[in-house]
Amino acid sequence: MLRHSARAAFTVFALGIALAAAACEKPDASFTTSPSVRALIGTTTGNVAFNAPEIPPAVKAPPSNWKWELALARFTKLENEAPALMIVLQMQSRPGAGMELWLTEGGRTVARWSAGSTAVYSGTVCFQLLLESAAEAVPLGTGTHELTVAFREPSSGVVTAKRANVTSRPPELSGAVPAPGSEVFREALSCPRGS
Repeated sequence: MLRHSARAAFTVFALGIALAAAACEKPDASFTTSPSVRALIGTTTGNVAFNAPEIPPAVKAPPSNWKWELALARFTKLENEAPALMIVLQMQSRPGAGMELWLTEGGRTVARWSAGSTAVYSGTVCFQLLLESAAEAVPLGTGTHELTVAFREPSSGVVTAKRANVTSRPPELSGAVPAPGSEVFREALSCPRGS
């Protein structure tokens, strides 16, 4: 009887350890939205167009009450290994400007993303955009890609814009050009833990 009780107690103890270890394991954060983008522009969901005929705005220095840098644009992967584009900005913004992202290759606009209205914000903004899902993918080329980030006021136009080469080799994607309403390139997702 004592042996049976000891075995049962050990089983309960082992099960408790296993459950505690599982509870401590961090969940996949691949599709968690970016809190810094939400703080900057009030939303994480963008309006997206692929193979748009428009070209990005010219680079424009910020006005005296703005300070910002396009610190990083890089092809990467989400935690679940899905291909993504990571963007890091160092921001000191003023209210009222919508944010635009233009991904280009060889003079052609591959994808355009726009959303929100800036708040007064000072700090780092880090987010990722999904490049492929199911049978859809951003129509990347094989050459050098550039990212233009612009902030535009409805009445006066572009406040400021910066451009940088996207680092890392473009991922090999497969799938059709995303349809309207697709999750591809739409949601500003969190950056990996520790970045």
